Amino acid sequence: MVAILDEDNHVTGSVPRSVMRRDNLRHSATGVVVRNPAGDIYVHRRTPIKDVYPSHYDFSAGGVVAAGEDPFHAVVRELEEELGIAGVELTRLPEGDYADDNTRYHAYLYTCVWDGPVRHQPEEVEWGAWMSPAELVAKMDDPSWPFMPDAVGLLGEFVRSLATIGQGWDSDAWIEGPWIHRSPRRPAVRPRLLAEATLLPWLAPQLPLPVPVPELTDNGVRHLMLPGSPFTDGGTAIGRALGEFLKALHAVDPVEAVARGALDAATADAEKATFLEDCRAQIVPLLPAEAQPRALELLDRVAHVRTSLIHCDFGPEHILVSDGEITGIIDWTDAVIGDPALDLCWPLNGAPAAVRGGVLEIYQPTPDQVERAADWARLSPWYGVHRGLLLDLPDDVANGLRDILHRL
Repeated sequence: MVAILDEDNHVTGSVPRSVMRRDNLRHSATGVVVRNPAGDIYVHRRTPIKDVYPSHYDFSAGGVVAAGEDPFHAVVRELEEELGIAGVELTRLPEGDYADDNTRYHAYLYTCVWDGPVRHQPEEVEWGAWMSPAELVAKMDDPSWPFMPDAVGLLGEFVRSLATIGQGWDSDAWIEGPWIHRSPRRPAVRPRLLAEATLLPWLAPQLPLPVPVPELTDNGVRHLMLPGSPFTDGGTAIGRALGEFLKALHAVDPVEAVARGALDAATADAEKATFLEDCRAQIVPLLPAEAQPRALELLDRVAHVRTSLIHCDFGPEHILVSDGEITGIIDWTDAVIGDPALDLCWPLNGAPAAVRGGVLEIYQPTPDQVERAADWARLSPWYGVHRGLLLDLPDDVANGLRDILHRL
């Protein structure tokens, strides 16, 4: 017998499973993404006798919640029945809803780490293997690998977020169970990375959107994984949420933020002065003579405004989204007392128009902040040219110079 739900997830009765399938009645179901300590995900193929999606591939273990059954008990039961996994710690993921012509249900979703043997239930699973997140994403995008559409719909973004973790300019990142670990790639980054473990636990309760809450490890920091994938598209609601977030961030006490690990204004000014001097000495001479005065004026305008705690690298790659809602703001290594217009740079100059409109509606920046945000957008390609000169990357320098001239 299966419990039947209304659209508010209230139980309205129970029917045999066969009736639930025949009439595609809304019910509860479970799903668990199983990973090993190396971060691989267990993928299996369903048997041809399954009542929905026979012979499809799946990357979650789960099934229907029985009438009167506690959903968490169903999660534990299905995981053991389907893959022979028991006694494992389960990490909860956001619940979800799925509906198509074959099934309609409310999903209780989890992930776990398992380093033991996997034992298939013969009636349900005919093949299985471990895949890296990147390999699984490639299979999901391959039409010759038919995956369960509900698994892709409910957990596909979570899997794709796992595949994006790797080596960055400042730090290396890897997954261990439900944790994301980060270690500095350069000595200069280490103090800033470790400062996140004091700044973010203090900051998180003051913000309207989730942020990582790191803790120290032997070689860096770790934090529980936030669900979602980097922002690619959105509307006014996303913009409003970002406006509320930035408004709250820029209103926190900057003195207390420095005491908790944010880079102070004087140190940040000294570091920025070095970069700006490099720009004046190394990049401006590479520009046509008629553009050089405008370039120097830009460098002067962005030099000295430092009033608020800012994220300092606020762009789509650090905004996680799932099902049209923001699920986290990540990568706080560069948090500093700086110009709030820098955090407004992408929302006002690179985001979709609807997102920009939502940010403007809620944040209500001053005209001066709007213009400074445009200045930060004009400065953006200078960083690429600076890096190209430092690492002897002539193509990066040439492309960046063209972009500088276009933005000036």
